[in-house]
Amino acid sequence: MNMKKLNILLFALIFILLVIVMSNTKVWINTHSDSEETPEQFITKAFDYFNQESNEQMNGLSSSPFFVIMGEKTTLFDGYGDAINFDGIKEDGWVSTQINGLTVLYENKESALVTVDFSRVNGLDVAYSTSLGHYLLVKQDNLWKLKGALFLGGLSLGEV
Repeated sequence: MNMKKLNILLFALIFILLVIVMSNTKVWINTHSDSEETPEQFITKAFDYFNQESNEQMNGLSSSPFFVIMGEKTTLFDGYGDAINFDGIKEDGWVSTQINGLTVLYENKESALVTVDFSRVNGLDVAYSTSLGHYLLVKQDNLWKLKGALFLGGLSLGEV
């Protein structure tokens, strides 16, 4: 990261902290070090952000570019959150996503490959779609980041 980007990032962080302090907003601080997070914990957090429809937080978990391989088609995005259109998947009936099973296929100090069996659930709490996703994680600054996702079968990301 060059010095100009680092200065902008530092300024933005200080600005955000000032806004929080000035607005007297209570902030919950996670005391668990993300650098100690397991791939399973990281993926669970990513799915939590997905269920919160938080594109911004999902992007924060991503390494750019983030790739999605859907069948034979590969698409690049700036982040994981940019790959999802929640309005589009809601048209399919989506209300939440639940993890049915999670397996770490590979892990070393720099990367991990995690397979997640998950279901999309509708407003009646019925799973209407079950998929198998493979997620590539990489370590950046000692923190896990999502680098890409691979889905062999069809899965809507909410394209409109």
